[in-house]
Amino acid sequence: MKPQKNISLIIGLAIPFLMIVLVAASIYLPGLFAPQPTVNFLYVTDDNYYQGHAYVVEQGKLTKREVKYPEHFTPGVTRFFVHDVSANDSKEVSFGEAQQLHLDANVKSSDGYEVVYGSAEYGFFPLLFSGDRDHNSMYLKGHSASKKLKLQTLNDGRYYYSRDRARFLGWIR
Repeated sequence: MKPQKNISLIIGLAIPFLMIVLVAASIYLPGLFAPQPTVNFLYVTDDNYYQGHAYVVEQGKLTKREVKYPEHFTPGVTRFFVHDVSANDSKEVSFGEAQQLHLDANVKSSDGYEVVYGSAEYGFFPLLFSGDRDHNSMYLKGHSASKKLKLQTLNDGRYYYSRDRARFLGWIR
């Protein structure tokens, strides 16, 4: 067969291959060229409605507000962690140590990343793909890339949907 007669066959076989390459590139290239996150953050675990406390960031500092609840609720143990984004590792700190940190409660950090729950998305429009579907996990998302965070939690199976088991408090300045 002459190459001129096979051109439609070659194009027909090349299109699926090129689509696979395009899809793979749209998934992996944004993460390769995205700047590395640099701003660490503070988060809390087992911070739920039954603790009797509400932890919030006010004027750059962590504060604790007392909340009145019925006496029959048994409070759990609230733990605070500083997450190192470059190592993707967390270190437990006391409430006193957490109060000494200068925090920024904005959703996005100064380097353009944010902490999100569940299904992180990545890719370029119109090829926007959904990432991991674990809605109980948290991700660092920004610059068209996302990275699953390895956070310390108390996920002992008590809750089916334990989104409040680890809660972002603020970016460390």
